[in-house]
Amino acid sequence: MTFGTLAGLLTQLLLTGAIGWAVGDGLLRRAGRGSVPGGLAGPERALNAVGGFVLFSVACMVAHIVTGGAVFGLPGVVPALGAAALWAGRGSFRPISAPRWSLVGVAAVALLCLFVLPVIIGGSGVRSGDPPWHLGWAEQLLGGEPVPVGPAPEFARNAYPWGWHALLATLVRLVPGSTPLVAHETLHVVVVAAVPLAVACLARRIDRRAGAPAAAVAGLVGGLGWLLTDHPELVTSPSEAIGSADLVVTSPNALYSLLPPALPRELALVLVALAGVLALSAVKVPSRGTAALCGAVMGAVGLLSAPLLVTSAVWATLAATLIGRKRSAGVCLAMGGTAAIVFGLWAGPVAAAYLRFGGFVDISVLGMEWPLTTALASWGLLLPLAAAGVALAALRILRSADGGRSEAAVLLGWTASTAAWLGVTVLARGARGGLAGNGTLLHQGRVWPVAHLLGAAFAGVALLALYRVISRRSQALAAAGCGLVLGLGAVSPALASLQMTEIIRGAGAGWVYASPDLAAGSFLRRAAAHLGPDDIVTVRGSDGLAWALWQFSGVRLADYDDPTLEGNDLRVRFSELARAWDRRMAAGGFRPDYVVLPADEPIGDGRRILEEGTFGGRPWVLMS
Repeated sequence: MTFGTLAGLLTQLLLTGAIGWAVGDGLLRRAGRGSVPGGLAGPERALNAVGGFVLFSVACMVAHIVTGGAVFGLPGVVPALGAAALWAGRGSFRPISAPRWSLVGVAAVALLCLFVLPVIIGGSGVRSGDPPWHLGWAEQLLGGEPVPVGPAPEFARNAYPWGWHALLATLVRLVPGSTPLVAHETLHVVVVAAVPLAVACLARRIDRRAGAPAAAVAGLVGGLGWLLTDHPELVTSPSEAIGSADLVVTSPNALYSLLPPALPRELALVLVALAGVLALSAVKVPSRGTAALCGAVMGAVGLLSAPLLVTSAVWATLAATLIGRKRSAGVCLAMGGTAAIVFGLWAGPVAAAYLRFGGFVDISVLGMEWPLTTALASWGLLLPLAAAGVALAALRILRSADGGRSEAAVLLGWTASTAAWLGVTVLARGARGGLAGNGTLLHQGRVWPVAHLLGAAFAGVALLALYRVISRRSQALAAAGCGLVLGLGAVSPALASLQMTEIIRGAGAGWVYASPDLAAGSFLRRAAAHLGPDDIVTVRGSDGLAWALWQFSGVRLADYDDPTLEGNDLRVRFSELARAWDRRMAAGGFRPDYVVLPADEPIGDGRRILEEGTFGGRPWVLMS
């Protein structure tokens, strides 16, 4: 990672925290009519800052759509909006209490060493898979497109939620000279910090002192799979897994999601926890303002990952059902109405396109999922700790007069609903074509992280109980015992981190974004600087180069051949448009504005060379 990239990352992080805190705390105080609602202390306010920045990005995106692409398309607008947000929330920047700031510092260093250092050493934490699409869609926003549409000329209509792309574009515009690649690295660091924080806030609903041990469990205790390997074994599909499910890119242990790259579902998972905390606050002491903020966060969950919106809605419903009071109907209305409005910003136009263009093309490719025993084995020591925590919480509820209406009871309800949803996804795998072509709703990878989030919260309660029991004899022995548990659980994640560094440096398993072909100043980057989402380009002799140009410029591709597909090679999402794309390609395709071809081919009359260089070991030229 270059100094410029690191500087951009740190600046983006600073602005993310400052703007997120200003917006999030401002909304909290407005919801509490001048003060932060009761029960929401430092950890909850810090978690709310993540939601605050996401909502700031959503507001920027709405303004971007209304202005026809000006907010992200023009360099100075987002910094001005950020400055306005900081000025409006300047009163929120006051010192807050924390259990022990030294402990927070140690935790930060441990997380950085485990999950961020491999990226710094390896060069880039972005890998192939979904991120190439996100890079291209973000570039289209930065190029002035009102919404990200995709790489296909004329027939592109994007059905992917734009929340992640709005975040990337916001970060890029906040720091001049940065790129969506840098923004991906920034969001990775945000996720690394926010997932343990989210678990801590959930655990504090059960026991106010359980936050720190729960965060430690969430950030350190992994499975045992990485102990079984003596060299990098990370695979990209469950069907290729060897040994244990924690050796797969998308692990059922959410701790391994802290390894790069950051993806929308990880940030959505953080917002699910935040929405749950806000829902509990809104129904415990009925507050329509807090409920509206909760609904806005729920809507933002859907803008990042629509399947996780289902989880968030179930959580809010259970919270209102179990501890709601006289005004719960108004609270639920405020919560649901705000969520529908925010989510509808994307879902409304997509629903209209769905009806207009004949529904979705089923382009989901869902691989084999893990057997239940294999998935749970990836939790390692967290599994018995989580079971013990659930038992302790249930026992406490039974002994309490109003325990059935407590926050702990709600978390048990959330756990039961998550287990039920996991069962539904397993049973419904054979019906993936039955959900209007949207098979991702059946993906267990959208449910296991939620289960792990809750499991880590209950595991923190169990670890705290263990400490309390042993400390009656010796506090030093109690600290040593809990440290031993965390140390044993951290062995496998530490090995994963070391091997991840080797994987990234070797450009294995798709980590190719630190390679010279994609570096700043390369032919690809220089050629991409000439292109934008209004341009059409054809690349003769390399679909890999064509796809890379889309990622770094948002350009439209005149032709492209995906070897994994027969027809609809650019994955146009709507049925009628996909068929129109295939007919157009069969009839000769599109007339390009720019042509990229090997340097040894004849250039032809009337073409002007704009850039020359190498890609994939071959010389190329870009011509207009």
